[in-house]
Amino acid sequence: MRRGREPGTWPTVQRRALLAALLPLAAAAHPGELRLRILREGSPIGLHRVIFNEADGVLSARTEVDIQVKLMGITVFRFQHRFTEVWADGRLRDATSRRDRNGTVTEMVARADANGIQVQGPEGALRLPANAAPLSWWDVRRFDGRPLFANDTGKPMRLRFSHAALADGGARWSVTGEEESEGRYAADGRWVAWKTKAEDGSTVTYERIG
Repeated sequence: MRRGREPGTWPTVQRRALLAALLPLAAAAHPGELRLRILREGSPIGLHRVIFNEADGVLSARTEVDIQVKLMGITVFRFQHRFTEVWADGRLRDATSRRDRNGTVTEMVARADANGIQVQGPEGALRLPANAAPLSWWDVRRFDGRPLFANDTGKPMRLRFSHAALADGGARWSVTGEEESEGRYAADGRWVAWKTKAEDGSTVTYERIG
């Protein structure tokens, strides 16, 4: 997998300065719906959608992931994920997740209160900091150093981010640690592509289609 600058070599102050420059652009870039085609080794296997709704300062983003891998016409892998997050005043208000992996269902609920974020999921009851956020690649502002948690289990994640500027004015952000992947963003902060390695070692990519 291609990566930018090695983890830990992009100073935090520079990273935050870059993100500060992207904030108004990313905030203005939310379409009504974001759609990305999912490919495994170049072959289409599914669709990733994010549906946005913003009113009275509250932003709701519902992520829908549907994947089906077939071999000789037989489905050998099926994955469905429904994840909704609600934001207000720059803070996560609540999040709900339902993941179905080959018939095994995992659910998670996160709720903000006065002291932090309470999570109930497969890891049991967890208390996270008030500024914690789910790892959602559609929002480049998540990479500002705040605590991140898995959007399907609620488990806190140990991640390291690195950044590389692209010739078209966009940026590529890579993450290592508990997740190994990278996202590509246009100059205005829009999420346009993603790449990771599947458990079987195959390359999975996302391509923006709407």
